Amino acid sequence: MEIPPWIITPLDETEEANVVLQEELLELSTNEELKAKFKKGYQTFWLQAEIPEKYPGLWEIAKKFLIALPSSYLVERSFSAVTKKKGAH
Repeated sequence: MEIPPWIITPLDETEEANVVLQEELLELSTNEELKAKFKKGYQTFWLQAEIPEKYPGLWEIAKKFLIALPSSYLVERSFSAVTKKKGAH
């Protein structure tokens, strides 16, 4: 599963997205309030309440990656914790 570049850098990447998404990315890149929030990281940026409302096309794609990445991270962390606990006994 390849993450589209515009998810990581939504204020810069528009070329690889389809026309509808390009329009939403252009609108998003002019939203000064959201630009400021991007400084906190792309995950925090995409989880802003106004994203699904104002940019539904972008949100439909971005949310799949935001849900998948933390989930695999949590699985790895849990596995690591169990392995350490078993090794201690």
